[in-house]
Amino acid sequence: MKRYIFIVATIVLATVSCSRTYDLGNGNDGQAIGFGSWAENLTKARTQGSNTFVSGDDFAVYGFNNKTTVFDDVVVTYDGTDWTYSPARFWDPSTTQYTFFAVSPAAIGTAATVTPTTGEIASASITFGGADNDILVADKKEVPKADYGQTVDLQFNHIASLVDLKVKKHADLGDATVAITSIALSNIDNTGTFAVSDAYTSTHPVTTWTATASTGAYTNTSGVTSVATLPNNVGTSGDFLINNLVAMPQTFRTSGSAIQLVTIAYTITDEAGNVSTYTPDPFQLALFDKGDNKVNDSGDTFIGSWEPGKHYTFFITINSNKIVFTGAITDWTNTDNGYYYLLN
Repeated sequence: MKRYIFIVATIVLATVSCSRTYDLGNGNDGQAIGFGSWAENLTKARTQGSNTFVSGDDFAVYGFNNKTTVFDDVVVTYDGTDWTYSPARFWDPSTTQYTFFAVSPAAIGTAATVTPTTGEIASASITFGGADNDILVADKKEVPKADYGQTVDLQFNHIASLVDLKVKKHADLGDATVAITSIALSNIDNTGTFAVSDAYTSTHPVTTWTATASTGAYTNTSGVTSVATLPNNVGTSGDFLINNLVAMPQTFRTSGSAIQLVTIAYTITDEAGNVSTYTPDPFQLALFDKGDNKVNDSGDTFIGSWEPGKHYTFFITINSNKIVFTGAITDWTNTDNGYYYLLN
């Protein structure tokens, strides 16, 4: 049996400025400091590909002006229309600039130690549970005095990784039906710490991750049971087996007892209705490559890690060579000159 595995990785970093505003009043002096926000391709509790917050989302804001700290773990909540917090803070016209930082969800900021004057997040512990762990850190936002009174638009960035796994049927299987019976990722780093440096690069947060445990085991999250009609290796086609998995950024191991693995089981039903069951040996996530429709070998470009803010789509193409028979008859073997007996 041949098995083809490969990866296509697409980057989805939050880099587009927000033009949406939420007006909380008029004028400058005495104007409450109000917030708006934006993030590209949010995932937590959202439809895949959505780039909007939903009602009930929140973030914790931190900030200071050139005189004093003004915000320190203040929770700002979205009701589907506006972002609000209480009690209100007001712009101080005697200052020259405000600087803001934020994290979402707000509980991340509460659980971690965030420095309001630098945006640094000291090493904070986290355990990932699956699709509901989206972590967002805002760009550093500087507001000059000329912009006092305007809504503070915060641009959020993903600092975890987003993973999808799809399956396809190879054209060599023809009209045979392929049904997935189980799929799992195992030995995934899911417990550890993250930190955000106080040195924001061009206003963007700089994040580091350190894994302490690799006990993550993720199974089918989309209920796929059949891939009978999948086309042959067509780009991004395929049925989801694992969808919108928010995971800890990590480096893939290629040796030892904790190699990140994919385990899959499936059946192939031929045109006559005969069913064959397959349980291939688990294979490494590190062996997914960027080449479609070929066996992985030493010349491939393999994936080495999941990086912060990136969305990875893994494809598994199922193929199986038919057992084919042919026959031939070996000719009679002649003896030397025959055998004799004289009967008188």
